[in-house]
Amino acid sequence: MQRLSILFLLIGTAMHNYALKFNETIDVNKLAKIVMPRAYQTRVVGGRVTTNAKLGGYLMAMRYYNTFICGGALIRELIVLTAAHCFEERDLSEAWSVDGGISRLSDKGVRRQVKRIIKSSQFTISAMSMDVAVLLLNRPMVGRNIATISLCSTPLIPGMILVVAGWGMTQSDSDGPSHMLRSVSVPVIEKKLCSDVYRKSVSITDSMFCASVLGKRDACTFDSGGPLVYNKQVCGIVSFGIGCASRKYPGVYTDVQFVKPFIEKTINMLLSR
Repeated sequence: MQRLSILFLLIGTAMHNYALKFNETIDVNKLAKIVMPRAYQTRVVGGRVTTNAKLGGYLMAMRYYNTFICGGALIRELIVLTAAHCFEERDLSEAWSVDGGISRLSDKGVRRQVKRIIKSSQFTISAMSMDVAVLLLNRPMVGRNIATISLCSTPLIPGMILVVAGWGMTQSDSDGPSHMLRSVSVPVIEKKLCSDVYRKSVSITDSMFCASVLGKRDACTFDSGGPLVYNKQVCGIVSFGIGCASRKYPGVYTDVQFVKPFIEKTINMLLSR
């Protein structure tokens, strides 16, 4: 998950140039992991090694100038769903590529270039609301161990178990992505509880929901943008949190059902050209 300080500077070369104080800051290792230097970036915590084939082939690895940055979900052969925050300071579409059908980051899968990046106009890095982006690929993403996944049509309720997967760090103090793909099951957490624990740091808006097993299972840095899946539907997008598998702070995800109008409108626009 991408984790940034709730107020931050995006320009600078050292850690202190990024994080600003605001009562309680969001852990740099978990919120906006993408804009941070590699040494400060956040994996699926408490998960197990898996393969893209076992998951269903929908998980994409997104690279910027060939460096792995974020996960994404293939929702059409030409369309990838991911998080808007992945593109902070990295909005040059031609520098992005997407790998499909891989389980290890070193695998040779199917690579496509990104043709267009459309982020929600309501997204801001300071608030993290509407953390959603839709990518248009230059050619259809097809091949071995590659398949699309449907958008969520199931209302989320507390206790519902979903699966998140990615190449993120396996603990908060790691400094790079995991070589192996991992997955973990996490339950949806009641929204008021989530809002209460984050109230000093960030507002939990209608476009967000929380899920994790506090202190045990969670997404982490480099899982950002990846899908949270229920019954072969992508229902969440890894967004942010404080720490990884924190005993107090659950992971925060973009609610795909809430942002579905933006996603569908954007898909129609991109594919009609």
